[in-house]
Amino acid sequence: MEIIVYGSQYGTTEEYAHELSEKTGIKAEKYSDIKDINKYDTIIYLGALYAGSVLGMKKTLSKISDATNKKIIVATVGLADPNDKENRDTIRQRIEKQLPDDIYNQTSIHCLRGGIDYSKLNFKHKTMMGFVYRRAKKLKEDKKNAEVKAIIETYDKKVSFIDFDSLNPIIDEIK
Repeated sequence: MEIIVYGSQYGTTEEYAHELSEKTGIKAEKYSDIKDINKYDTIIYLGALYAGSVLGMKKTLSKISDATNKKIIVATVGLADPNDKENRDTIRQRIEKQLPDDIYNQTSIHCLRGGIDYSKLNFKHKTMMGFVYRRAKKLKEDKKNAEVKAIIETYDKKVSFIDFDSLNPIIDEIK
C-alpha cells in the first residue's frame, strides 16, 4: 500500500501533495489524520520547512516500527532555491537530526520550492520572519547564502515558486 502524507501550514505543501496524488493515483492525507503509518509499504512525505524542521515529519515517520522493507520518500517545501547545493545540504542535515538512523538511511530526499504570502501569516510567524529579515539584512554580502537572500528578496510579499514539474523525479521514484 502507498500513501502521500503532508504537513502544510499555509497551503503550498498541500498543493504539491494534491498534485502528486492526482498524477499518481495515490491517496494524500494530512499527517495529523494518519492513524497507522506502519501499514504502508511506500510512504511519500511532503513537509513544509519551518525554522529548520519539516512540519509533522518527525512525529509521523518516527512511528515506523520497521523501515527495512519500506520505500520512504521525503520532499521538503521551502522558500529558498533547492537548486543551491548549500541549501540542499543544510536541509539534509536538518532531516538527519530529526529522524532515527534506520529511517533516515531508508529515506530518499527531494527539495521543492514553495512560496510565501505575508498577508496570511499568523502573528507568531510574521514576528519571527520580521526578526529573521532584520538579522539577514545586517549580514555582510559574502555571508548571505541562498536561503538568506530568498528571505530578503521575498520579505513582506506574496510570491509563489511552485513548479509541479519538480514532482517528476518523485513520480519516477515511486514507479
